[in-house]
Amino acid sequence: MTSRADRPRRALSTAVAVGVLAVTAGCQSSSGESAREPTTGTPTTSTTPVPVPVPSTPVVEPADGKVVKVPGASMRALRSYKRVSDYGIVQGYNDEKSALTLSPNLTLAKSLDGFAKEWIRAHGGPRVMERQDDVVVGGKYNAWHVIDSRDDNEESHYYGVMFLDSAWLINIAIYQGDPWSLTPEEGEEVVASLLASFKTDLD
Repeated sequence: MTSRADRPRRALSTAVAVGVLAVTAGCQSSSGESAREPTTGTPTTSTTPVPVPVPSTPVVEPADGKVVKVPGASMRALRSYKRVSDYGIVQGYNDEKSALTLSPNLTLAKSLDGFAKEWIRAHGGPRVMERQDDVVVGGKYNAWHVIDSRDDNEESHYYGVMFLDSAWLINIAIYQGDPWSLTPEEGEEVVASLLASFKTDLD
């Protein structure tokens, strides 16, 4: 494990319809005339508008810091990030609270699920690398999501992206244990903002 400086996360619409049926019955006159034909009024329907609840989905603003570029894809760092590693195809950025690493990835898998299983096997197995629900990065690219359970000092998220004949690995680490550590909600915001900035060279 490297030091922190080296480690680049119904609509329920309701309408109430009330039908009112007015029927006017015939009545006999007191003079003994025959009963009048009953007349039936036309049914009327009134609709009372009901407020429609709108789900509140927070808008995620993509990170807008420095461009983190690797072959075939790029992301944006947070404005507070500084580059801490540059191995050409591997780029790492961080600040005192979180980190981002982006790199191309080689896989023989033919599907995203196969890619995830292959990567997990190669990095400690499912007991160490706990798979989460898949996510969408960059607004349109599916990615598997795994959390590394080994380190108590950081929450390390891995995301694997496949597109055409290429694959990439995104690692976002949220540092923990310091007085200035992010809250869980803040950590989720950092992860969402970084992931929203992912692009391939075809975008």
